[in-house]
Amino acid sequence: MTGLEANYVDSDTFTVVGNLTDVLIAGRKIKADCGSHGFKFGTVASSSWTTSYTTVNLTSDSDDITDKIEQIWYEAEPHMEDGRPVVRADTRPIDSETFFTDAGDSSDDIGDGVVMAWDFTDSTSDIYTGPEVPDGFKCKQILLTFHCPVHLKDGAIYFFDAPWGAYLEMDVVVPSGGYYPNPEGAIPASALGLSGNLMYAQASGNTRYQKYVNKHRIYGSCPMGDELNAEGAAVNPVPPGWYVRGLIFTPESDNVSKGFASLEMYRCHTCLLPGQTVSNIH
Repeated sequence: MTGLEANYVDSDTFTVVGNLTDVLIAGRKIKADCGSHGFKFGTVASSSWTTSYTTVNLTSDSDDITDKIEQIWYEAEPHMEDGRPVVRADTRPIDSETFFTDAGDSSDDIGDGVVMAWDFTDSTSDIYTGPEVPDGFKCKQILLTFHCPVHLKDGAIYFFDAPWGAYLEMDVVVPSGGYYPNPEGAIPASALGLSGNLMYAQASGNTRYQKYVNKHRIYGSCPMGDELNAEGAAVNPVPPGWYVRGLIFTPESDNVSKGFASLEMYRCHTCLLPGQTVSNIH
């Protein structure tokens, strides 16, 4: 088997091209060819993906990687430290935690950003006038972002005094200027330094990539929450910097309704430890 080309970051971290977070998962053994420094062996502690490469962190008891690293290999199936194979029956990705939130991340913290809430007694904030808004309706747009990949799962919608006809949609949005897989795109993966044969496009404006709540009707008041339940988490995470968006549509005459949404997701970081910043979390 041909190894994966790897690049040195530090003694317990390296990168490989492409999104391999579903392969280089916690508990998987790796062998690294460090050239004149010989082979090094270790165990994956965690991995994360940016727009072009996967960063792999090794456990503290792994051999030290050196700057001579050239390639890595990984075992066919991951195992726990005592040798037992990893067998999963739930949908939580390994090395992630459950996170319930009404808010995204702020520029310098986790979970302290924009809140997925709307209030039509305020006629000016969060107003959206995109092509999705039908005649006779108005809309508010709420945009949440996260510093690490998030796997969306369940949620609940709480609303008050919603008039007949109001509804909510939620989707995943690529921010303007971002690159995203698109079979009709003109950019091959290789042009972005990625492996594989996928085609990509560059978003000329905020671009919907996936809709996961479609025209969910809201009427009256639901203070206990209207639950949205899924059998499992999304397979593909929302990349850091992409938006989880809420669009709330209501008749133009509405000036009283309000509400908020709570999201359940899996993510690798749920808070910053003392001394951590958003720039040095993996």
